[in-house]
Amino acid sequence: MGKICKNCQKEFEITEQDLAFYAKVEVPSPTHCPDCRLQRRMAFRNENTLYKRKCDLCNKDVISTFDVNRSFPVYCMDCWWSDNWDPFAYGQDIDFTRPFFDQLGELLARVPKSAFLQLASENCEYNALIAYSKNTYMSPGSHFMQDSIYCRKSQYCKDCLDSNLIDHCELTGFSTNSKNCYACHHIINSRSCVDSAYLKDCANCKNCFMCSGLVGKSFCIKNQQYSEEDYKKYLGLSTQKAEEEVMNEFLNFDLQIPKRPLNMANCENSIGDYLYNSKSAIEAYDSIAIEDSKYIFESESVKSSMDLLCHDKDIENCYEQSSGGDRNVNVKFSFCPVNCSNSAYLYACFYLMDSFGCDGFHSRQENVILNKKYDKATYESLKNRLVEYMKQTGEWGEFPSIKIAPNAYNETMANEYFPLTREQALQKGYTWKDQEEKLNVPATGEIKNSILETGDEVVNQIFACKKCGKNYKVLSQEIALHKKIGVALSAFCPSCRQMNLMALKNPRKLFDRNCAICNAEIQTTYAPDSLYKVLCEPCYLKTIY
Repeated sequence: MGKICKNCQKEFEITEQDLAFYAKVEVPSPTHCPDCRLQRRMAFRNENTLYKRKCDLCNKDVISTFDVNRSFPVYCMDCWWSDNWDPFAYGQDIDFTRPFFDQLGELLARVPKSAFLQLASENCEYNALIAYSKNTYMSPGSHFMQDSIYCRKSQYCKDCLDSNLIDHCELTGFSTNSKNCYACHHIINSRSCVDSAYLKDCANCKNCFMCSGLVGKSFCIKNQQYSEEDYKKYLGLSTQKAEEEVMNEFLNFDLQIPKRPLNMANCENSIGDYLYNSKSAIEAYDSIAIEDSKYIFESESVKSSMDLLCHDKDIENCYEQSSGGDRNVNVKFSFCPVNCSNSAYLYACFYLMDSFGCDGFHSRQENVILNKKYDKATYESLKNRLVEYMKQTGEWGEFPSIKIAPNAYNETMANEYFPLTREQALQKGYTWKDQEEKLNVPATGEIKNSILETGDEVVNQIFACKKCGKNYKVLSQEIALHKKIGVALSAFCPSCRQMNLMALKNPRKLFDRNCAICNAEIQTTYAPDSLYKVLCEPCYLKTIY
């Protein structure tokens, strides 16, 4: 059936399978379209806006995703995880005369927040939402990372830099959506490649340069076979060119190579992009091991769930979740729940069961509403009454309003994907953070085309981004990785480097097109006006193999 989005007024479709899922998890059908639902979830996730401040408990200097003007206390991780404060101290009674989201917003505005949400990580102070990592810098949303820098939403990687959504890689840089690669840089959607650079849609390639759509090849340049000697000569000449020049040459070559409609591997009855090892996954993007689920973004190991953003590991029967993971079951409308079950409207809660509208729990608890403890019978009675009340107010079935998000809209992931002006955000009732403008100073350093020409003195120099003009510096860990990987420093600042990586990916949206060979109707993430030659899956396989 078709519905009109309550927020953007666009029509969206709800299928019979969708209705069956909503009935199973006992929620009404959504009033917002998939994009507007995603925007709400993103507005609770701050990955990159960082501040220096004091811990409000021990007074230690910390780096935090919250500035000093927040209404709630902010604790360093040691204090937040300690027994030196009690989430129950902030408990409040339910008021059945006022909207629930107002009451939840008041709770979020009082309960202490962790400067960063991290789990079991060492020397990773400058990372939001990272877990099981060591010696890693500015790699938000990642887990099991070691000695890496600027690797967003990546996992099981070592000695990697400036990448996005890479998995089980080592000595890899400037890459996106790639897996099991070693000693590579500037690779896109490629798997099991070694000692290669500027690849797209390649698998099991070694010593290849500026290639696209190749499988099991060695010593190839622009998809042509070379001898090892000639390959190395060409590679030497390429190091004399600037990174941007080589990338533009590569992308122009890539336009000539036919593309498959959707980038999926080992998937069954699924539709999405950059999707792996999945079954019956619908509109799932940048995800791994998704089963019987829909509208899944940047998630892993999910079953029988809908509308998840950055949610990982053993997730089942969950709906409208932003961040978190590690064995969540039947959790709804929450931000960063970890190892929780049978709960709804949680914010940064760990090991919480059978609870509703809670913030900041980091030890095993159950039967809690608005941070107030109840016996089981009373909890069930109050929860059921609250759900019925929220049905009357129109709040039940909705993710929490952006208006009560702890971060300002322009500090969050939402403003990256759904950008608003200050005036537009304030008109909608969202908060906005006026950032202090930093005056750029003249650059004192110059980016060399070869890492061999770059000395360690660059860590003391200031550079100006070629794209946005902002100043940036190079860290000692960064220069060491560039030398290990053998790739020149970038002329772009870290933020623009991540934006450049995202621009290499297709939009998370399906379009109707026709196969460029057999004219069969296909769905693809390549827009109709894209210059790429897009084939149906059978025609693509015949072309590549």
